[in-house]
Amino acid sequence: MNRRVAFPFLTLSDTAVETSAWEVSLDGVEWSMAGEFLPNWDSASDIRLRRAMRLNPELAASDLGIPVDQLAVAASVRIGTGQGRLPRLILSRTRRELRAENPSWEFEQTIEGHHLSMLLDLQTEILLVSPPAVSSPLSPIHPADRLWSENTRTRLEGEEPRFPIETVDLAQMLGEGIAGAAPWHLHWSPRDWGRDFHGAVRLYLNEQAGEILQRIEGEDHATIQFLLGDIMSQICERFLADPEAETLMEAAEPGSLGAQAATWLRKAWPGKDASFIRSVVESRPGVFRSTLLALAEPGGSE
Repeated sequence: MNRRVAFPFLTLSDTAVETSAWEVSLDGVEWSMAGEFLPNWDSASDIRLRRAMRLNPELAASDLGIPVDQLAVAASVRIGTGQGRLPRLILSRTRRELRAENPSWEFEQTIEGHHLSMLLDLQTEILLVSPPAVSSPLSPIHPADRLWSENTRTRLEGEEPRFPIETVDLAQMLGEGIAGAAPWHLHWSPRDWGRDFHGAVRLYLNEQAGEILQRIEGEDHATIQFLLGDIMSQICERFLADPEAETLMEAAEPGSLGAQAATWLRKAWPGKDASFIRSVVESRPGVFRSTLLALAEPGGSE
């Protein structure tokens, strides 16, 4: 448990709460320990989580100054996702009462990949369910008093966030006009720079552009560079056109669409502010595009 917080009541020692390490499985394949980074994950991969918990009723009662027959606590698991000090999205909360006669919990749950982004945040807590009739002066007495907690964070992506990619018939998707003949289409909106990058951007590859698809699937460096350069240029140009670009560049929340645009711009023009880079867009648009295209070389934007 985090001991940096001084609680006004007795709490559980780590010896009173026995837990196994978190384990993860991608798409129901083999289980592995949840470390700092989960490789091979993408938004199409579901994650299954499990861990075992057991409360030692005698030790818990002693720690809390509560008779063991009056001990009423519950285990809680909160699963969140998204970059930042706190999870940007809470995906689930699950609770199980732990009694002296049944002090164990085998937790297991599947999280769909399209709900996940950047980080997997796993919080486990032990909470008081009801006040005891007999207790010591320092015993917890309020329902939901937090008696023990543990946080585990696993990074799902590297520093460059990924986004969903689909193959579609663009002519059918985009309707009339020549846009449907393009090799790809980036679906996004510049109206909310605070949105999670993963949920704000989706790339559609044209299933009619067979040769381009083959190059992308074959990880052809030049094709991928042109694709990434187009994505970065679209987003960065619109970001700089926002009247609040200077503020957003300094204050955008990690993991957001605005933060990603700011990251690209800082890498392309180190030490320059939004005002300077905007002047490049306005007076030398070719230089602006060429700079981002160079940054988009596979490995260069990471």
